[in-house]
Amino acid sequence: MWKQVAVAAVMTCAVLSVAGCGGPGGSSGPARTSVPVVPAQAVAIGRCGSVSDADISRATGLTGLQQVAANPMRCSWDAGAGDDYAVVFQWFRGTSLWDRPGQVTLGTPSTVQVAGHPGILWSGANACEIAVASGGADFIDWILTGSGPESARPQGCSDLEQLAADTLAKAG
Repeated sequence: MWKQVAVAAVMTCAVLSVAGCGGPGGSSGPARTSVPVVPAQAVAIGRCGSVSDADISRATGLTGLQQVAANPMRCSWDAGAGDDYAVVFQWFRGTSLWDRPGQVTLGTPSTVQVAGHPGILWSGANACEIAVASGGADFIDWILTGSGPESARPQGCSDLEQLAADTLAKAG
């Protein structure tokens, strides 16, 4: 009997101790010294990053782009006239931006800020990619690949920053 009373008393004390933690008036644990990080609110990204074919052509300098795939999470455009260029938009939901560097092999990543959002930019001989946090545990990703003639090459990786900024500006 005394054993049952002792176990009940220990359980009651444990429950009351846990219930009292973090409540008004203090806590029984050590004081916190770090500031809690509040994640940014996730935003709604429109289909294909909310940009038009004309927006992509204007940002990249590529003409004759044609959309070849579209769904709520990924879209792609190819350049016509025999050029070997492609632009891809992807929206990663529930995935940390900081997981992306381990998945990209274009070269050394560099950190960037796009419209106040942290991002990562990669640049290789024939491709560029930018991944930018879009709020919550989501990020957007723009990729430009190409191996066409020198005169038809895209203007540069900074153009992807403009596409990412356009996407974030139109997000709601």
